[in-house]
Amino acid sequence: MHPPEVSERDPESLARYLLSFRWPFRNEEVHHILVQGGLPLWRQFLRFVPNPKARGRALELGSPPFHITLLLQRFRNYDLSLTGYAADGRPEMRQVLESPEFGERHEFVCTCFNAEADPFPYPDDTFDLVTWSEVIEHLTENPVHTLAEIHRVLKPGGRLVISTPNASRADSIANFLVGRNIYDPYHLGAPLKGSRHSREYTLAELTALLEGCGYTIERAADIDIYPPASRNRRAFRWLLNNVVARFTGRHYRYHLFVRARKTEAPFRWYFPAALFDQGHLAFYLAPRDDAVTFGRNEIPHIAMGWSDLRTGPGGVPYRRSAQVGDIYLLAREPRSSATVTLAGGRGEAQAWHDNGGNLVLLGSVRFDAPEGAWTDVTIPLSADFEPGNPLHIRLDTENGVDVCRVTTT
Repeated sequence: MHPPEVSERDPESLARYLLSFRWPFRNEEVHHILVQGGLPLWRQFLRFVPNPKARGRALELGSPPFHITLLLQRFRNYDLSLTGYAADGRPEMRQVLESPEFGERHEFVCTCFNAEADPFPYPDDTFDLVTWSEVIEHLTENPVHTLAEIHRVLKPGGRLVISTPNASRADSIANFLVGRNIYDPYHLGAPLKGSRHSREYTLAELTALLEGCGYTIERAADIDIYPPASRNRRAFRWLLNNVVARFTGRHYRYHLFVRARKTEAPFRWYFPAALFDQGHLAFYLAPRDDAVTFGRNEIPHIAMGWSDLRTGPGGVPYRRSAQVGDIYLLAREPRSSATVTLAGGRGEAQAWHDNGGNLVLLGSVRFDAPEGAWTDVTIPLSADFEPGNPLHIRLDTENGVDVCRVTTT
């Protein structure tokens, strides 16, 4: 007997397929609620996922409970790498799903890590596709880190597909206007920490963030994936989408879907003021690279006291330090020197390991960099340099200095 036919165009066959799977401790009622509520979203999401002729590699961020995994596996031509986040710190989770009705058995293995703090455990340029469905709204601190790691593991030309609720959806505006709360209920008993929404996005915010970080938007849309709850809600949706939107240029449908592409342009650590409090951002220090190019990746590498980004000789982006300017790098391989590209200042360039307050001077050199011309100042590093220990470059100057680049060799 042949298993029933399944088509991505037929929601009834998709629901039957997904509901047919069994696993330990499966709750029948909860599973029906998940599939009934999630299927309109998953079908739309699938429409944004390209289907290559040649077999590709895809990374799914946030795979459990594996409904999108099953659909990607069945309808798209990719070998899948699955991920999750385990609150108990386990490095891996495994789940066996079986469908006797469709004659399928899958053992899904998820690599577990914190997507907004940890380096992804994959080499550069690994994947043709990264899917990120219903996750970005749960992040509590730094989606730019996640976007940087996605960019790193994507091949040039690879795609990122995102779905997330629309912060300015008509239903939330209606709730607000009638005095109802627009926030999620508490999620007591949820298996994962942070399962409530931390920060939702508008379509303009999401696309601006992606473009600012260096992605190219291929397709972006707001879509009403659920029918309105009443005639009044239907009329209110129509009013916002067909009248108000003409004047505001904004988007009010329920959900956002974006497909973006990695180009040859380098990733930019972009922290727009609409999403990040710029005052607190001055305290953010998280070195991860062994070279810093101002205007691209300096923000996680510089301490307080730097000017806003400016444009200098040759159209090169730079920042000017205060009398003391601190830059931190992270080199995981042996290094013998650090080179700082400067203009318009004089003083001393120093290299240190801070070692929790037990300072180790690795090298220093005096400099006198003229105005209007970039000057390379190289600091020799002593044998005390330790790979993996943050390298602290300190510029001790008379009146500050312009800096556009720091490299290590």
